[in-house]
Amino acid sequence: MDTPKAEKIFKAGDTIMSQGEMGACAYFIQEGRVKIVLEKSDGNLLDMGTRGPGSIIGEMAIVDNQPRSATIQALEPCKLLEITKEDFARSVKGANPIVRLISQVILMRYRDILRRSEALSMDAPGIRSAEESEREYAEQINVVESIKLANEFKVAIARKQLLLHYQPIYSISSGRILGVEALMRWQHPERGLVPPDEFIPLAEDSGLIIEASRWALGEVCAMLGRLDAQRPDLQDLFVSINMSATDFEERNFVEKFKEIVSESNISAKRIHIEITERLLLKQPTDVKATLDRCRELGAKIVIDDFGTGYSSLSYLHRYPIDTLKIDRSFVSDMRHDKSVLGLVKSIVTISENMEINIIAEGVEEAEEAKLLGQLNCDAAQGFYFSRPVAETAVFELLELSNPKSTSS
Repeated sequence: MDTPKAEKIFKAGDTIMSQGEMGACAYFIQEGRVKIVLEKSDGNLLDMGTRGPGSIIGEMAIVDNQPRSATIQALEPCKLLEITKEDFARSVKGANPIVRLISQVILMRYRDILRRSEALSMDAPGIRSAEESEREYAEQINVVESIKLANEFKVAIARKQLLLHYQPIYSISSGRILGVEALMRWQHPERGLVPPDEFIPLAEDSGLIIEASRWALGEVCAMLGRLDAQRPDLQDLFVSINMSATDFEERNFVEKFKEIVSESNISAKRIHIEITERLLLKQPTDVKATLDRCRELGAKIVIDDFGTGYSSLSYLHRYPIDTLKIDRSFVSDMRHDKSVLGLVKSIVTISENMEINIIAEGVEEAEEAKLLGQLNCDAAQGFYFSRPVAETAVFELLELSNPKSTSS
């Protein structure tokens, strides 16, 4: 299997795509120029002009699944960013139906113009060329960087540039580590460590998060296996892993989850699936069915950033929820804002009444940890306890906080 490449290189004279072939991708031109040639029904060739940096070529075939309408050749060395048919399909899957319909109609009418035209003037006075319009629009929406980063993320998955760091979740009263949250990192060969808030949204929008999440789940199970080999006494330690709405849209999400966990011989009860409140509102029926099935396998369900979305107490009993994570903004504000403190107290009280566990996020100061303990919120994570660290550092922290029993 060939390793995917973030950029495609063509030499001058190379045929990039041929008229009549089915198109599997489009390209965004980063460097170089190409020429577009249309073969008419009588066999004559019609020069349709050229395209350069900032233009997209081959886009029609990935939209309507029709054969290529023209041949495109490199006039000079070209560096292109690939946009696959699958990439495009994922991008428009959730689009408004009206937007999708209008886009399709515009494309059909444009193809009809091509079929009917014997000659098209590319240099009509006063009319901006398609290339100029495309380049200006691409610059406005910063599409180049997005496409390039998405392609590089494909490479990152294939070349194992992704890694996991783990942030321990502590018991405030005992000081023991109860579990850890797995956090994805991207070690880019040129950019260094890419911040999660830069690549996670992009991975979700492109659908690449599905493959990345599967990798992360497999790596979490492998880590637990390595931990068990060293510390068989820590069978109750869990790992939380974040899952997005895109993951849940995958039809075989539960099957893949079961397959990965089963092959690792790790108990599913040690895997805590973290989701956001917004996911519950976006796909209420489908998500409930999926969560119920995960729960049947033994996995625990965690609501991340609780209180920052469109919170509704009704879903606390409607969905199979095991843990609520109090958002870091509440933790940082509760000492200075009585209303926020009251909100945190209410969350803790509700969780106790409904037998739902609570974890406080973003604890950075000793006073915050002390107050949470007084409010009967014992589990917490944050820089006060530990930053996210590599696996080896987690094992070292466990030696300190969860020492092996000396009893025989």
